[in-house]
Order: sequence, then structure tokens, then C-alpha cells
Amino acid sequence: MKKIFFAAILLCFSFCSLYAQELTMSDFHVDSSDLAAQVHQVPDLNGDPCALIKVGLAVQDAKFEGDVVKFEYKEGEYWVYLPAGSNWLTIKTTEFTPLRCDFESVKSKSTYIMTVTKPGENYLKPRITVELKPQANIIGVQTKKPVNFDLLLVKAGMFKMGATPEQQNADKDEQPVHWVKITKDFYMGETEVTQALWEYVMDSNPSTFQDPNKPVEMVSWDECQVFIKKLNELTGVRFRLPTEAEWEYVARGGNKTQLTQYSGSANADEVGWYYANSQNTTHAVKTKKPNELGFYDMSGNVWEFCMDYKNDYPKGDVSDPIGSKQDKNRVRRGGAWDSESVDNLRVAFRRRVEQDTRERSLGLRLVLDLSM
Repeated sequence: MKKIFFAAILLCFSFCSLYAQELTMSDFHVDSSDLAAQVHQVPDLNGDPCALIKVGLAVQDAKFEGDVVKFEYKEGEYWVYLPAGSNWLTIKTTEFTPLRCDFESVKSKSTYIMTVTKPGENYLKPRITVELKPQANIIGVQTKKPVNFDLLLVKAGMFKMGATPEQQNADKDEQPVHWVKITKDFYMGETEVTQALWEYVMDSNPSTFQDPNKPVEMVSWDECQVFIKKLNELTGVRFRLPTEAEWEYVARGGNKTQLTQYSGSANADEVGWYYANSQNTTHAVKTKKPNELGFYDMSGNVWEFCMDYKNDYPKGDVSDPIGSKQDKNRVRRGGAWDSESVDNLRVAFRRRVEQDTRERSLGLRLVLDLSM
């Protein structure tokens, strides 16, 4: 009888452990580039616009409790509307134990991103900050100031690369338009590499327009490889230049694209520094509007090197392409402060550059390789 009783207890425990799994709130942050709370306004009981929480949770039957005004399931995520000042909600599902989520008080008409992971799920943070610590010599005198830079997660996806209809005045080398599949998530620098970061790594600053918050320039493709090698040694991870396909995918806004001519807008002045507005100089990063994914200066300020040789586009659909046919020219993208033609700032515009070329309008942006 005792054996039967303990067997029943064990069986009950097994079923309970099977269903009583726990969810985890992995991330919660405001997304100032997401205007959904303003575009799709829902009033609270006082008639004031709610905050919108976009909850990423791969469960179809979730319910939400708290000061919830409304919630709905939309394309793989839940939209939960809360009154301004709310700072918690509880998520209930049939498969998992209830999860109470506490967070900062939300603001009216603001959009927040909440990521909820299931047991065993891998989670990549939407933003990571790389911190390079201050350094001092043997007598304690600081020789290097600390430098931080942010990387944003780019989710895998598909896009049409090249002279799509909104790309007016397209050149021949933007043809043929072809589907590209980016098969893996990756991180890319929120901004172009600044002079502060370059100087920390290389102990020198070759830039014409000296300012730690401006993008580094007067660096060649070859010198960028030396910089990246040293940065990898400092951090223990693998940075590299983006492929041309990765660069255009991000510039277009990835899976949030609004199909604009420039990166984040149909108006170049909103997002980029070029000849007509730059006053003949580069500008500090993050002084223009970001694109749909939160990246700055992908149109204008300085040209950005890509990893690829400048090859002709393929005639068919491809996955994770890279221009590997050797040539004396690499690819640069994005246009720059001295671009007299605003067409150079288009997300599909391509230009070649020799590996040893240095220009005061030529810099770089980093990708963190997750394939290691």
C-alpha cells in the first residue's frame, strides 16, 4: 500500500513538474523609435492615451492581469495597453505558472518592448554595451579614458536587394533586384566607429575633423582590419566589417522596413549629413534621426566599408551572400558629408574603393559575429 501511495505521489509530482514550468522576463525597455502607441492609441478610463507593451511570447493562450485596459495577439506578440504610471502585470497561461512582471512606471503614448522566454530558450539581448575600461601606467597615471559603444540585435530575415521601385535614379550596378535571405541573427554597431573608440584601440587618431564623438575617418580598409584584430584581442569576441548584404538589410530597416529611399526616411535631411547640410564637416554620431531598427547615420556622415569585393549582383535568389571574387576594389556604402548628390545616401547605392584608400569621408561600422 505504501509503495502505491509513494508511486502516486511521484506520478503527481511528475505531472506537476511537467506543467508547472516557469517563464522569465528577459528584457524590458522603452523603444523610442516605435510609434505604435501613438499611431494605435487606446484611451484609459479617464480618456488619456495608454502606454503600449509589446510582449514577445511564443504562446497562443496568454492572459494578462493588472491595470490592463486591453490586450490582443498580433503576429507573434501580444499588445498590452496599460494606463500611464502602471508598473506591473501578470501573465497567465495554461502551460506555465503565472509570471508577475515588475518594471519602471510606463508613460502615456510610449511603446515598450518586453521579452518573455520559456524554459530552455536561448535569448539574445536587443542591445549590448561593450565597455572598455580606463587604463593607467605603473605609477597610476591614466593613459586611456573608458570608452563604451552599443550594438543592436538584428533578427534574420529576407529582403529585396538592389534597385527596388522606391530607389529613384538607380545605377546599373544595383541590378538585378534579387531576394536575399539573412539566415542568422547578428549584432551591428548602433553608430559608426567613433574617434574615441579608434584611439583607445590604436593609440592614434588619423581623423581630419578631430572630435572623440565624431566618426573616425582617414582610415583604409586594410587599416580597419588591423583595428578589428586588436579590438578582438581586447574583448575576446569576434568583430568584423558587415557584408554588403547585411549592411543593406540593416539600412533598409530589416524586418521593420518602411521601404524608404534613405535609411529611415524618404527625406534625406532627417537622417543624414551630406553636402547640402553638413557645413563641410563630419558631425557627432547620433545627431540625426535613427532608422526603423534604431541605427544612426547609415545615410550620410561618412562612407562605411563593407567586407566584400565589389562584384556584380547574382541573377537569382541567394542566402548570406558575400562578394568573394577577388578584385582590387572593396565596397563602400551610405554616402557622406561631402556627397554632392543626395543619391549617394540611398540605401541601395554602391561605390567601389581600393583597399589602401584613405579619405576624410570614409569610415566603418562593426558587426559582432555570433557564428563562433
